[in-house]
Amino acid sequence: MDAVLTAVIDIDATPEEVWNVLTDFATYGEWSNFSAAEGTAHVGSRLTMRMPGMTFRPTVTVATTGQELQWTGTLGTKRLFHGRHSFVLSPNHDGTTRLTNREEFSGTLVTLTRRLLRTPKHDGYATFNNGLKQRVEGLTDSTR
Repeated sequence: MDAVLTAVIDIDATPEEVWNVLTDFATYGEWSNFSAAEGTAHVGSRLTMRMPGMTFRPTVTVATTGQELQWTGTLGTKRLFHGRHSFVLSPNHDGTTRLTNREEFSGTLVTLTRRLLRTPKHDGYATFNNGLKQRVEGLTDSTR
């Protein structure tokens, strides 16, 4: 059974400006709910993502500059737990960028964790989006 979590936010910056912060993994610990992230935004590269109590190593599957970043990861096998995380950047008519942060989960463990994934206290996706927005807008304000 599958589960999908999505958080959307508009950021007062161009897709390229958002992309530059989104893919600067070395600075995630300064502004995001990840305590650390390592790697590069290139298809096929492995990332190391650290959050309190958890480390995972997804593989980048899509990296289209200014448009989309996607990675996938498994726990055990795909049948047990598989996640596909994507960030889609869409330009708005007013010069801002809409960020859609989406995670799709599948596998046997999803059934056991479904309630946990949907609780407000685990809404790390909105928290991540807000941190990204503040970081990008702070950087673009200082250069405008």
